[in-house]
Amino acid sequence: MRFRAALLCLAVVAMPCSVRAWGTTGHREINLVAIKELPDDFPDFVRTPQAEATIEALGPEMDALKGAGFSWDHDDDPGHYVDVGDDHRIAGTVSLNALPQDMEAYEKALAGVPTDPYKVGYLPYTIADGWEALREDFAYFRVFDYLAMHGGPYRAAWTADRSLREELIVHDIGVWGHFVGDGSQPLHVTTHYNDRGIHARFEGEFVRNNVTTQAVERLVPPGGPRSEDRAIDQRELMAQIGEYLTASNAEVPQLYAIERRGGFRKDSPEAVAFATARVADGARELRDLIVEAYDNSLYSSVGYPEMSVQDVLGGRVSPLPNAFGGD
Repeated sequence: MRFRAALLCLAVVAMPCSVRAWGTTGHREINLVAIKELPDDFPDFVRTPQAEATIEALGPEMDALKGAGFSWDHDDDPGHYVDVGDDHRIAGTVSLNALPQDMEAYEKALAGVPTDPYKVGYLPYTIADGWEALREDFAYFRVFDYLAMHGGPYRAAWTADRSLREELIVHDIGVWGHFVGDGSQPLHVTTHYNDRGIHARFEGEFVRNNVTTQAVERLVPPGGPRSEDRAIDQRELMAQIGEYLTASNAEVPQLYAIERRGGFRKDSPEAVAFATARVADGARELRDLIVEAYDNSLYSSVGYPEMSVQDVLGGRVSPLPNAFGGD
């Protein structure tokens, strides 16, 4: 595990080594509530009991894989956090309100400090990458769903492709939801990630014993933002992610104030309300990003050579299976 994890283990001698935001309970709740609060017109396959159960179960998956090996841990662990300083900047140079557009630009922005994304974390880009992949997932689903009904002699093949894509979407939401959930944990968005040995105490047993799915649901209104009339560009996406992480970082002083009052040791109502609100914010953001990925998939392209989703849905293009790697 990374050096950051080793420091945490030394600070919390009596507790298991973990830097796992929200633990199993919180991550499962974030994923489940996000799906339960999708708008009524969202594709049904995402909201079946089986899909809900799978997405919920996959919430902790990216923490379960910690310790898989040196290469995995070194490359993946920094994707769970980003170290934001008291100046509200990453390494004193990158603002969450003006995030570079991709990892290459982020790395260049940090080069003058000097540091790199593997030292200070790259959570914003884990979230962005997962959103883009999900948007493309939904683009393929739209196309295969249309072709399964209008695809002539290849309808059986398109139906099979649609079923596979549905399974992939459920899996991808479940796994990616973990990183969105990490973003609502204030200790994953600050350099003060374990002052007073708080990290494991706050996010592990405390959440498991005090934060309920029902309480989280009450704080997440159903629906979500709709943007079917236009595509969200990269700058807007990074601005939304930056705003989300900025709000989480702003809760760090309150978290430590509650800790100083003994709230997380005493399970005080104030501490319970704080943790519930943070888990709920993760569920709300995940729900919103899922909705936006689906709506924006209408403006994507699929296949090779690329064809626009709207051209396929409008009947202007009639692809063959080999356009998607088939025979």
